[in-house]
Amino acid sequence: MVWRRPDLRAVMNYRVDRLADLDELSQDKRRILSNAAPGPFERAFANRDLFRGAARSGLFWSLASAVLTLLLVAVAGLILGLCIHHGKLFLELDGPAAKQLEKLAGERLIPPEFKAISELPPFDMTLNPSASPPPLIPIIRDDTGILPTVWNRRNYWYGPALAWCYQSIMTLQSTVPALVTLLLSGAVLTLLRMGCIGQVKLSARKAALEMSAQMRRNIYRANLRLGVEDIEGHTTQRARRIFVQEIESLQNLLFEYIDRTLRLPVEIVVMLAALLLINPLLTIEWLPPLALCWYLLSQGNARAQAARRLAADRGNHELQVMADGLNRSQLIRNYGLEQTEQEAFLNHLDRYTQNMKLKARAQDDALWLRIFVYMAVVAVMVFLLFITLVQLAIDSPLLSLADVLVFLSAAAALMYAARELARVPGIRRQAAEISTHIFQYLDQIPQVSQAVGARFLNPLSKRLQIDQATYKAPNSDQELLDKLDLIIDANHKYALVGINELDARAVAMAIPRFIELKSGRVLIDGEDVAWATLESLRSEIIFVTSNAAVFPGTILDNIAAGGEFTLQQCTDAAKEAHAHQFIVGLMNGYETVLDPRDHQLSEGQIFQLALARALVRRPALLIIEEPEAALDDDTKALLDDTYDRITSGRTVIFLPQRLATLKRVDEIIVLGQGRVAAQGPHSVLVKESPIYRHWEYLRFHEFRHLSDSGR
Repeated sequence: MVWRRPDLRAVMNYRVDRLADLDELSQDKRRILSNAAPGPFERAFANRDLFRGAARSGLFWSLASAVLTLLLVAVAGLILGLCIHHGKLFLELDGPAAKQLEKLAGERLIPPEFKAISELPPFDMTLNPSASPPPLIPIIRDDTGILPTVWNRRNYWYGPALAWCYQSIMTLQSTVPALVTLLLSGAVLTLLRMGCIGQVKLSARKAALEMSAQMRRNIYRANLRLGVEDIEGHTTQRARRIFVQEIESLQNLLFEYIDRTLRLPVEIVVMLAALLLINPLLTIEWLPPLALCWYLLSQGNARAQAARRLAADRGNHELQVMADGLNRSQLIRNYGLEQTEQEAFLNHLDRYTQNMKLKARAQDDALWLRIFVYMAVVAVMVFLLFITLVQLAIDSPLLSLADVLVFLSAAAALMYAARELARVPGIRRQAAEISTHIFQYLDQIPQVSQAVGARFLNPLSKRLQIDQATYKAPNSDQELLDKLDLIIDANHKYALVGINELDARAVAMAIPRFIELKSGRVLIDGEDVAWATLESLRSEIIFVTSNAAVFPGTILDNIAAGGEFTLQQCTDAAKEAHAHQFIVGLMNGYETVLDPRDHQLSEGQIFQLALARALVRRPALLIIEEPEAALDDDTKALLDDTYDRITSGRTVIFLPQRLATLKRVDEIIVLGQGRVAAQGPHSVLVKESPIYRHWEYLRFHEFRHLSDSGR
């Protein structure tokens, strides 16, 4: 009995199946846990992150902006009061009230002839009902600055602070200087508030940039793991789209979300506090009807939006049905179905028109609802304000016209902030949708991984064997390899071709384990590459791809590619690849700096540079995928000489694009339907293999350029 090492992939598949069975047994448990799991948005930017890093400083600036807003409201009230009263004071007070006014003003205001009356104790009618109260003291003064407002606000909690400001700041004691001082103070406060809001936005932008930078780092690391397996190019394109477009959109949405979340709640609280400070009764009367109108408006908009989406979806369906009918014109005329199809078309057109009308009606309904709610809000505001003014005029004349104007301004600012804050859930939903796409990519598990206990792999010296290899393209059900058996002898030249180009590419990528076979093995001198360390495997097997990239850096950096190679070694490799001649012709030779997006190298020169990058590492097995771009005659001649040099004493596998390469190799391996359909030199296959002749005709017939240009 011969002992055979267990197949690593079979063991892994067994474990995966076993885990799947256990997973089915715990579906209820996973469902419970999924409810508590964070959503895509929370994974991208948790709420706790609002209070750390750049966002935390934004919270500080938001609070500072709120304090400045409150001060601006106070200054606006003082300016309006000054404009209404013009600094004139016309009062008739009893003795204690007159003394209180003098104390607030910090100066004598009682006329000398009323000095004795002001010294009388407070009049109490209950002690002497028959006595008449003392006469009131008239106080008439011009040019008192903000003193009328100080007097009107004496019983508020901030009244003493306002009186202290009046006594301490001399310019507030005269009308014109007070107006200039208040205007300058308002301008300074406005500038400071704008600066604080700017800092909030800057902090929000920094936080969004930090998050997007982290996401881009994750995408970059994921692409390093997943991009190597990208046999069709779809994964790399998806990563690029996410990296550039989707993360940029997510960054903008996060900026708006953080900015509004940090700033608007504080502004709402400040405006509400300002309304309560001006008049609590009026504020309490306003809030319920405003909240009701806001609720009706939000619900109406939600229903209108749902109706628009439903009508648009139905209309698009009818439109697609009609568009599909345009492709059946020949069939309709052939079978005489004009009348039937025309009736069906008119029915679909009528339904499409009706749905578009429903969509327009839903938009109009939302508009009329918005107008109605706004009119209702204005009507409620005017009515409540009128009733409150009447009551206050009768009971307490403390609510002045200046208070009314400031109250209306604060109420308008409160409504605007609330409306902007209501858009935060929509921004969050959009960011969550983008985050879902991003995490669907990030959560992918790479197929290729290094086995535990992997061993160092020696260079290929005898034979490369592919045993029962099966592989399916990731994004389709197409079997690229179907139990493929293949033997490649060392120190020979081979070409891999196939009707489906992905078949040959799959074989080439399976050898250095860029992709993981579904089943089967790749053996190098009898050793399964699945048990080898990836470093030793890929140091001895170099895959030169057709889309060879240029690294940012010098020519020398591009050849060394992070390896510790001397200038002489890089120069020898460049000479071997016939890249030395064009390199020394550059302005700075090997020190010429290349920009991946803006360089002067041709496709052939980039390919020669990629060959030099591979040759400097002296691999035992070299896989060369020739570029599809048309090369000039000089480059082709140089490549032919390069191939003669590098194939001596080395195993080389070509994925050819030139007929000259096919004639150069020892054997051509023709793949068909995932298996070896033919194998042999070009001179034999062109005579004996129909599938090879078909492939060669498709690739190299003289009219292929006409068909390509026609496409």
